[in-house]
Amino acid sequence: MSVFASLHTSSQAMMTQSHVMERISGNVANINTTGYKSFNAHLQDSVNHINTKGTFLTVDAVDVRQADKQGIIQSTGRDLDVAINGQGFFITNPAFDGTGTQHFTRNGSTGMRVADDGNAYLTTLDGQYFMGWSADATDADGTIDTTQPLAPIQVNSADSLPGAATTAITYAANVDAGSTTGHTFESRVWSNPDETGKNDPYALVMTWQPRSDELNTWTVSYSVRDPLGATTTLADTTTVAFGGTGRYLTPTEDITVTVPFADGTDTTVTLDLTGMTQYGDTGFQEHYQDANGYPDGTLAGVSFDVFGQLTARYSNGEARVLSQLALADFPAPQNLLDAGSTMFTYRVEAGEPDIFAVTNTLARTAIIPGSLEGSTVDLAQEFTTMITTQKAYSSSATVYRSSDEMIRTATDLKQ
Repeated sequence: MSVFASLHTSSQAMMTQSHVMERISGNVANINTTGYKSFNAHLQDSVNHINTKGTFLTVDAVDVRQADKQGIIQSTGRDLDVAINGQGFFITNPAFDGTGTQHFTRNGSTGMRVADDGNAYLTTLDGQYFMGWSADATDADGTIDTTQPLAPIQVNSADSLPGAATTAITYAANVDAGSTTGHTFESRVWSNPDETGKNDPYALVMTWQPRSDELNTWTVSYSVRDPLGATTTLADTTTVAFGGTGRYLTPTEDITVTVPFADGTDTTVTLDLTGMTQYGDTGFQEHYQDANGYPDGTLAGVSFDVFGQLTARYSNGEARVLSQLALADFPAPQNLLDAGSTMFTYRVEAGEPDIFAVTNTLARTAIIPGSLEGSTVDLAQEFTTMITTQKAYSSSATVYRSSDEMIRTATDLKQ
């Protein structure tokens, strides 16, 4: 190797080590940046010069972004913050209609942005919309069709949750085995909602009367009390029989009662009384009741669950799934294109994306609500690399100075 080749080689080595130091400083500066994925600047040899006397080698840096490395997850206490535990990236888009360039990030620190339709949508802190799928508004179970196109995640809604009429009641209580007088139990029944979604509370009163002509048998009659206290007696009656040990025997099928309301409508209520008992040592005592009706309610709050589903909580105690966060995974995520601000964009070297929703927390990915994923920077490793990089730079500089001195000496000999 000529002295000029060593001069060029050491110069290239200094530039390479300077680049490595630049990457180290970037990593250290982002040690507290949410969702930041550290750079590794790997060194490789490269051809410096080829002539008839031989091949000279120097060094270059190859940047590798560890986009698939898991960071430490820390709780924030904010309902709309989300972290990914496992594989995948959140999908974001700067355009509300989805026509912008898709971005991928592990930074689940969220904000809100009011779109042109007047509703607030979930965004990144720099304003990109988180993308996902909306739940079927007509389905109380919140069915989500993940085959539909991605859309922004809506956070709020001005619409209240309409009330629902009571159609099923499960009732359990004890009737006194030694009683010769009747006793009443009652359960709340919500009326049919009006056009605004509002409904009223009624009471279904069950009067239990022991049969004098048949042991362990009771006649149940029904009446309905409206919100103003007026009572309507129903024509329906039910005969309930218990066994000698106080266990419920008949009827084995659910009981059906038609409950009238003041507006002229009614609802058919199915009664499940199989939890009733007849013991003599506890008297008349209600155990529990469960009914499926509820009043109208206003939005009280929203939060994510471990599946990435955004759930709305209402003032009436009900909850509804609003939408589902979409995630993307890639065969080679380290080949995604760095777009800055902990964002990546797609390129073919990353492989075909797999767009999915979390359906099983024991699978490859889980969503951790109220948390964020921290930076993957290892400060101790960065300082260790910085020391070796500094020594390599210093050594290359020494070679450069020595080569320069040799050239100057040769130049002086010619004078």
